[in-house]
Amino acid sequence: MNLWETLKELSFKFFGRSLEPFVVHFESIKPDLLRANLNLSLEEYVYIMIFVTFLTFLLEFPTIVVIMSIVLQDAITAFLFSFTLTIVVVVGVFFIFYTYPSMSAGRRSKDIDASLPFATTYMATIATSGAPPATMFKVLVGFKEYGEISREMEKIYRDVEVFGMDLVGAIRKTASRTPSEELKELLWGLDTILTSGGNIGEYLHEKSRLFIAEYRRRLEKYSRTLSLLIEVYLTVVLVGSIFFVIMSALMSIIGGGSSLFMAFVQFLVVFLILPLVSIGFIVLLKTIAPSA
Repeated sequence: MNLWETLKELSFKFFGRSLEPFVVHFESIKPDLLRANLNLSLEEYVYIMIFVTFLTFLLEFPTIVVIMSIVLQDAITAFLFSFTLTIVVVVGVFFIFYTYPSMSAGRRSKDIDASLPFATTYMATIATSGAPPATMFKVLVGFKEYGEISREMEKIYRDVEVFGMDLVGAIRKTASRTPSEELKELLWGLDTILTSGGNIGEYLHEKSRLFIAEYRRRLEKYSRTLSLLIEVYLTVVLVGSIFFVIMSALMSIIGGGSSLFMAFVQFLVVFLILPLVSIGFIVLLKTIAPSA
């Protein structure tokens, strides 16, 4: 049993059906929940979200009160500080859960767009060989290196083979729920070709060329952006840090200031700020990279 299933069972046991009137207020996250492929209904996700938020409050508030009472030696101040900090953390947890479906859908969309040019080329090859259209989706299911595309193709193949849905209907269902606009465009195009009796191989070869051209454009844009960011990092972060350490040391010697305080500031810059900025820079590069 995965974590989501465990949280779902605990939340329904804890709240029963008492939260059902509040589910309607979270309809805005339902589309992202479908695109995120979490296999949870809106009601289940809302129950989990509120349960984890409430559990965070129950666990954190008394813990912080005890710690702050010992540190501050003042019960009222410790209570007020702990309550304020707990509210901030609880709101943060609720916000993370509220935005998680959107972020997960965005991650899936990026993964799909990165693999789509190559998957489309493979689909075009299969279609040109004269194999039935459903074979394209069956074969792609086994290629796990295509990531989220394999999962999207698995939905189509499952709907056809397991649930007996016709291929066009399965394609339309997946096209309406996929987070990737490019895959949605490809699937709706396949729907038109299958309905009108067009040439699937020619269509997929043409889409493959377009997707590869777009992928090449994204790589070139990323290359230019990467060069600019590296220059900024080297100039502002590394050189700036070295310049600050040297200048602060000279000012401390010339000005006769507190050498201990200046050494502490230099320690913070070198061992705290610089590593944090570097980690942030790495995260930024991974975020804007065109492929995982």
